[in-house]
Amino acid sequence: MTTTASANALTMLPAHGVGAAFRLSDLLARHHDGGNTVFVSDAVLHHGTGDDPLLYTAHRDVLPRQHVLGTDWCADLVEYQPGVLPGGELHRSTGHWNTPAQLEVFQTLAGRTLVITAWRTAAGQLTLRYQECPADALAVIPFGAWHLTLVLDGPAAVFNFYTDLPTAGHPSAERDNFDANKYRRAPAVEITAVRAGDGFQLTGAGFAAWGPAQQTTEPAWLRQAFAGASLPEFYRTADQSAFAALTRHAHRHLPAHTPHHRETESR
Repeated sequence: MTTTASANALTMLPAHGVGAAFRLSDLLARHHDGGNTVFVSDAVLHHGTGDDPLLYTAHRDVLPRQHVLGTDWCADLVEYQPGVLPGGELHRSTGHWNTPAQLEVFQTLAGRTLVITAWRTAAGQLTLRYQECPADALAVIPFGAWHLTLVLDGPAAVFNFYTDLPTAGHPSAERDNFDANKYRRAPAVEITAVRAGDGFQLTGAGFAAWGPAQQTTEPAWLRQAFAGASLPEFYRTADQSAFAALTRHAHRHLPAHTPHHRETESR
């Protein structure tokens, strides 16, 4: 399903071009390259059918990068294909940990997606959440969190923008090799989702460490921060004061980050 607002948001983006196709074989290669920093279920890892479905097409820097508040902001569009992998797992992104200073916001512009996030609070509490995102829905990733996007109804289009906010002593916090390192930061959370009838079910060995997942919804403060604009519209038209207001909201409402410990997520 695509609403009028989300359809209009898609028209604000330039011609997407071919983009970078990402297939099941690419997911498996990233898993083998990064080891347990990229989670792949056993059913997918050991499938023997030879099928190599297209999972998504990534359009990086779909809008020009902006240098605001002392850091670069990047905007991407990812077009997901519907389908299930061996074992019933939904078509999905790779999944990765954000840096402790990274602010990342998503909007589903077409289709319906599922976003799974996991992080530690300042008190060290492990938190696992999931959010169903119909067209127009916004989602924000807590600082330093792991996250995975899956397709509930597709094709699905997801626009996002992100930056690493400057921190004390680090003017461009962890910005070096930002994209190259994001799939190797720490062991992945072993949680995914499979098709269950007309819906889905979360599954994976990660529940042993992280406990049950809590359902969440779009936070009201996030919608208010964009004053009714779509994510692409905000990114294209916002001035420095609007970006500054967004970062203040994020620091006020998002949980504080504590470093993840490798032994907790390892197999």
